[in-house]
Amino acid sequence: MIFNSLSFILFFLITFIIYYIVSKKYRYIVLLIASYVFYAFAGFKYIFLLLFITLLSYLFGFLINKINDKKKKKILLFIFVIINIICLIYFKYLGFFVNVFNKMFFSSFSIEKIVVPLGISFFVLQAMTYPIDVYRGSVFVEKNFLRFALFVSFFPQILSGPIEKSKIMLPQFRKEHNFNYKNIFYGFIIMLYGYFQKIVVADLLACGVNNVFDNLKDYSGIPLIIAVFLYSFQIYFDFCSYSNIARGCAKVFGFDLTNNFNNPYFADSIKNFWGRWHISLSSWFKEYLYFPLGGNRKGSLRTYFNIIVVFLISGLWHGANYTYIIWGLLHGLYQVIERVINKRSRYKIINVIVTYLLVVFAWIFFRANTISDVGYILINIFKVNFVDLKSQLLSIGFDIYDLKLLFVSIIFIFIVDLIKEKKNILNVVYNSPSFFKVAVVLVLAFWIIIFGHYGPGFDNSQFIYLGY
Repeated sequence: MIFNSLSFILFFLITFIIYYIVSKKYRYIVLLIASYVFYAFAGFKYIFLLLFITLLSYLFGFLINKINDKKKKKILLFIFVIINIICLIYFKYLGFFVNVFNKMFFSSFSIEKIVVPLGISFFVLQAMTYPIDVYRGSVFVEKNFLRFALFVSFFPQILSGPIEKSKIMLPQFRKEHNFNYKNIFYGFIIMLYGYFQKIVVADLLACGVNNVFDNLKDYSGIPLIIAVFLYSFQIYFDFCSYSNIARGCAKVFGFDLTNNFNNPYFADSIKNFWGRWHISLSSWFKEYLYFPLGGNRKGSLRTYFNIIVVFLISGLWHGANYTYIIWGLLHGLYQVIERVINKRSRYKIINVIVTYLLVVFAWIFFRANTISDVGYILINIFKVNFVDLKSQLLSIGFDIYDLKLLFVSIIFIFIVDLIKEKKNILNVVYNSPSFFKVAVVLVLAFWIIIFGHYGPGFDNSQFIYLGY
């Protein structure tokens, strides 16, 4: 069951009705049941893995809190982290590491293909925060196992985040949430906007982008350049849409999730970009990996080393492929170079453009299927031919209607982003007259219904980050 499906909308509405009918005291149980039903649609047999990770985190949090000896606490925390890493390696990286080993030592080991449980990268990282936060004394031990299980499995975020920390979410799950019109209005508006980003824009962009990247040998020059830039929009709108739907869904039930994206393409440095892009993951790596490695407290060289390590691991976290590792390494190098040079243009617009171009270049590695595909793109992208530009443009896979729709929709999103830089746009809409609020809802709804990308060949099952 995915967000952009009728089955999810029906599931969400049923959960919403039941949630606000039952006593406030038991509403978290409604959400827990709903979360496990939701995850069962992703793969019933992996419910046992989810339950194992939940029990593991809960047990180690309890033990770490109970033991007074700091050395023993550290040992327990180390064991817990290792078990979680082993789970991730087995499901996500075992095949990759076996292939690397075979190439390095000319061996021929083989293993059966392992199906990666949906959301494992997200719920494992989220569960890991609890024992660490308990060890640090930044969260109270959760005595109610069912409430803790909801923290790990909360259905709006389990498959693709945002990744929340226990010290932020557990206190929210301990509260009783009233029916709040403002929260519900905000939630539905955020969800609608997310559906607009996904169904109207990202899915349409995917048609052209996938056509080019999956048939690279048919393209060079201008179509390749356009596809690379369009992918930068596709991944932003796609992942931001998922996060918005998740955030809006949680808001309807009274919970605040991290706003995962804060106009990332307005960033004027790579460091600033990572303060705006996939914020929950950036924050997780910063707090639970970068700082424990020493952060910037042990001199410049150690700081640069820590940055490279964090971004290499971030790249590997995204997938078992050399392309992701190089993508992570690039972003690490970008940040090191920024720190070493420590000079930028006095004109912010120039810094924004340079940052965006660096990010786009790195996206080539993220999107390409193989390293050889990256090589093909880098060699052929500059073979520009200005003959028959219209045909080259249409060869990507869009017709004139698609291009007009994309142009208007993307401009609209960036206008919204510009407004968000200055104001809380949700407050502006909420405090407007009723007719304006109704108009906003109707415009978004009709835009989705009329201009959403449906029809033959349409596959609504793939959010880009689903399965990472």
